[in-house]
Amino acid sequence: MNWFLISLLSSFGLIMGLLAINGYTQKIEPILWLLMTIFATLVLSKNNAYKPFLHGLLIGLAWGILNGFIQSLFFDSYMANNPLLRKNFDKVTFMPPRYFPLLTGPIMGLVAGGVLGGLTILIRRIFPAT
Repeated sequence: MNWFLISLLSSFGLIMGLLAINGYTQKIEPILWLLMTIFATLVLSKNNAYKPFLHGLLIGLAWGILNGFIQSLFFDSYMANNPLLRKNFDKVTFMPPRYFPLLTGPIMGLVAGGVLGGLTILIRRIFPAT
């Protein structure tokens, strides 16, 4: 396992969390996640010859955990800077809204990691290393 590569690409989750709590990702967050996924896929497909799917899965999981942790830790700033999301968080009744990112982060991270790992395998099959 290339832990350096995993930790380096996992920092995108931290960056996205910090951008989100300051309100910079309000309308472009899906585009930023897509760009990060494409970049991470290309980096993984070029630099990792061993267990590319597992690497992608771990990176995506770290993205979700770090992003959810940052949003939960700075929840008041996150809500103040993202007024459109306040309506969505007001619908959460089964738990305090502050903890909702901690629940959804790892789930979304696993989905993103599965996509990242699958894309990495696909790119490696289309463009095999010589």
